[in-house]
Amino acid sequence: MQVLRSGGGHLPGRAARTWVLPLLAMTVAVATTLDVLADGLLRHADTRVFEDGLPPRTGAWHWIWRTLVNGGQYWLVGTIVGVVALLTAWRRRSLWTAVRAGIWLVGTEAVIRAAQVAFARTSPRTGADHLFTDGYLSYPSGHAANSAACLTVAAALLHASRRWWIAVHALIATVAVAVVTLGYHWPTDAIAGWGLGIVLGSAGRAFIGRGPRPAVPAPRERADRPVEEPAPDGAVQ
Repeated sequence: MQVLRSGGGHLPGRAARTWVLPLLAMTVAVATTLDVLADGLLRHADTRVFEDGLPPRTGAWHWIWRTLVNGGQYWLVGTIVGVVALLTAWRRRSLWTAVRAGIWLVGTEAVIRAAQVAFARTSPRTGADHLFTDGYLSYPSGHAANSAACLTVAAALLHASRRWWIAVHALIATVAVAVVTLGYHWPTDAIAGWGLGIVLGSAGRAFIGRGPRPAVPAPRERADRPVEEPAPDGAVQ
């Protein structure tokens, strides 16, 4: 049975689901930013997280979190996007795909860094929470933003399965938690970084485009399938 579609043959529900997370992320990032600027409840909660001091930088848990936080290192996740984009460009036979990926990578880092410079927030290690202080780049978290942006684009280019998408978003969330657990950023830094990264990643998916789907082999008949024998004359089949 043929399913009727509207809007030029596209299922509107699927398109809507694609933009649910970016719209949510944008809302979260904007709301968090307004709260930080207004010295609201979330910003007050930031100071309470570290009121007993920064976490120790020794021990097994510290090094586990230090390893996990590398999922937000721009040189690492940016390289992953670059390699995946080159592979996608080769499969598409399209140099423009690689060029678009390069433009997005540069633009993404510029947007994240511009936001950090604009807010110029001090980090928890300073023992104070101030905005517009030259030399500080705490808001939003670059690690959280980079992991959210780059990993979502890489997964889209690879046509990741649902299970892989779950793993990708789990790693993104882990990086956001890690920067707070290690005392690198305030919680609102991580929340805003996650939101900004998801928005940038969604923009990258639209700008670069998804990679070609992997070829699905044609189904083959089972070798052990019994061969039907002709029925004897007069028998009812």
